[in-house]
Amino acid sequence: MFTKSPLAKSISAAVMGLAFVALAGCSDDDDDGTRTIRIKDTNDITSTVKEALINAQSGDTIILPEGTFYFNDRLTFDGDNDGDGVIIENITITGAGRDKTILDFSLSAGGDGILIENAKGITLTDFTVQEAANNGIKLKDVDGIKIQNMGAQWLGDLDSDNGAYGFYPVECQNILIEDSYVRGSADAGIYVGQSQNIIVRNNTAIENVAGIEIENSKFADVYGNTATGNTGGILIFDLPIGNGNYGSDVRVFNNTASNNNADNFANASDNPAGVHIVPPGTGMIVLATRNVEFFNNTIENNETSGIAIADFQVAGALTETEQTAIADGWSPTPQNINMHDNVITNTGANPRGALVEDVIIPSFQSLNEGQGKMPDILYDGLGELLANAGELEAIGILPFSNSICSMNNGDATSGRLFDVNPANPDAFYQDTLKDEDGKDVKDEQGEVIILTLPNPQPMVATDLLNCPDGLESLAPAVVTINGVEYGCGKDDMNCE
Repeated sequence: MFTKSPLAKSISAAVMGLAFVALAGCSDDDDDGTRTIRIKDTNDITSTVKEALINAQSGDTIILPEGTFYFNDRLTFDGDNDGDGVIIENITITGAGRDKTILDFSLSAGGDGILIENAKGITLTDFTVQEAANNGIKLKDVDGIKIQNMGAQWLGDLDSDNGAYGFYPVECQNILIEDSYVRGSADAGIYVGQSQNIIVRNNTAIENVAGIEIENSKFADVYGNTATGNTGGILIFDLPIGNGNYGSDVRVFNNTASNNNADNFANASDNPAGVHIVPPGTGMIVLATRNVEFFNNTIENNETSGIAIADFQVAGALTETEQTAIADGWSPTPQNINMHDNVITNTGANPRGALVEDVIIPSFQSLNEGQGKMPDILYDGLGELLANAGELEAIGILPFSNSICSMNNGDATSGRLFDVNPANPDAFYQDTLKDEDGKDVKDEQGEVIILTLPNPQPMVATDLLNCPDGLESLAPAVVTINGVEYGCGKDDMNCE
């Protein structure tokens, strides 16, 4: 095999650099040794920007011009594209302004608009990505992400053919998403998954299935955001993905979640608890995660529920996949959910959605003289009932109480679908196991199999979820990018 000498490598790099400068238009060396690359040749904008990304060096700033530009392929930056383990760091891609530099991927062959992976210190500012076939901007295995004054959108009707995520960091750490805009995602506008050390602040999420979603992630602050016109405003989910990445310690505060009543236009997925089950009209949702704090939020005009706390088992019985994930550290049952000092108004006037129509809505209708009005805060209580009955000890969930708490939320009502006290004689009922044809299933001895099942016992009151001693507040999240710390009290943000 022929191996280039160091001199040959240097000559080759110099030639590539000259070719890059000619193609991109202009490269300036700054006083600190970094480069500023100005994209000027827009006749073949796809090739021009691709070349800039391929040849990027640590410290480079790539400046995109003002205008709307159509790309025929996705843009990719791999911080370790030669596989030698040396990571390219501190790359900035910036435009002339969120509404001035538009990267349109409606003519692209497919996939993400922009994919960034294996990097450290990525800053994206002042441009918008639109009409990507899959995700607007995906980042994977990146340490240090700043998404600032950015846009990701799908125009026109809300459609399941829209891309899934607007901003999509996954398996990353130290993530700051701020002052940005998302619209039209068929999954989540702003999604952070399987990551840690996260701040999502002062963004606007409009007309997505989920406005903002923190999934299987820990140490996150979500504050100062506006989520409106979505199916669900802000979601904190934990799904049984089986790789050890599970969520906890998420604070959601100083947000406005209003009028999140859009019909769910997500594609159905094999996951029984995917975003396709989110009921239209939901302000905020917790699913199967722990240590979440909601406070100082304004949650209004959501037609199903203001805040919903759900056990994974509400979506279906635990399968072998979920059992495997439990052994890996996942839990289907939410615990330590602290809701306090929120303003929740005009909730539950038109509840709907496949997840709630069969059991939840009829149950609460019986408490409202046949009216569909739902409680402002809805907690299913299923996991707590099963845990207190000893049914979940085999998967490591012991009996618990005073773990789902609602305090100082004004006149907001709290509703619970299942009584969490297994001593209540009506907490369970018995029924026979049925096959697909509705016939009784018998055991090997020919006896009909009898099941003991949770029985809905809906309850509503303003103090139903009050905890005698309350729950301890969570610590603020801290994000560190290029040695700078962000978060409450870290970068002059008074957000307590």
